[in-house]
Amino acid sequence: MSVDGKSSITLMKTLHSSTEVYSICPYDANRFIVGTVGDRRHARVIGLNGQESYIHSLTFPDKTYGAGNCRCTYLPSDGVLAVTYRYDNTVQLFQIGLGTSRTVKDGRLQGPAGICGAQGRVFVASWGTDRVVEMTVQGEIVKCHDVGMMWPRTISVTQDGGYMVVADGVNGDKITLFKMK
Repeated sequence: MSVDGKSSITLMKTLHSSTEVYSICPYDANRFIVGTVGDRRHARVIGLNGQESYIHSLTFPDKTYGAGNCRCTYLPSDGVLAVTYRYDNTVQLFQIGLGTSRTVKDGRLQGPAGICGAQGRVFVASWGTDRVVEMTVQGEIVKCHDVGMMWPRTISVTQDGGYMVVADGVNGDKITLFKMK
């Protein structure tokens, strides 16, 4: 899709994936990384031409996950792919260029649902806890943001890290905007 100066969206093309997709984020100018459902490779790359590929340097846990249980985001400036594993209460941080990963498991990460990244930080909606956990791309938890909703599910942070938007996973009509700085 393209967005013009008046915020009008125009459909450019429809792409089809060989698996169900539950999250999507930009990878580079011509490709996206998508979080998969029911696939042992929890993320794959889809180009604007529809071609799918895997990130071969990554080793995912040898499990398949249902819809909403595994989401991902990519931080291009850091080369980090962050993946949530909701029922394992973990976030895995993959350093794509190096082929290394770090698993973050912490009591403050309960049922990690939505995930996004900005300014070298990863933000994770912690399902059932009323908070969003902020961590570095190395996996160090630096802050827990109280968002006033028990079931935060979907999250986005502006690229400058100034604002965060969180949607409630149970009360789908509740979307809250927070000023971060």
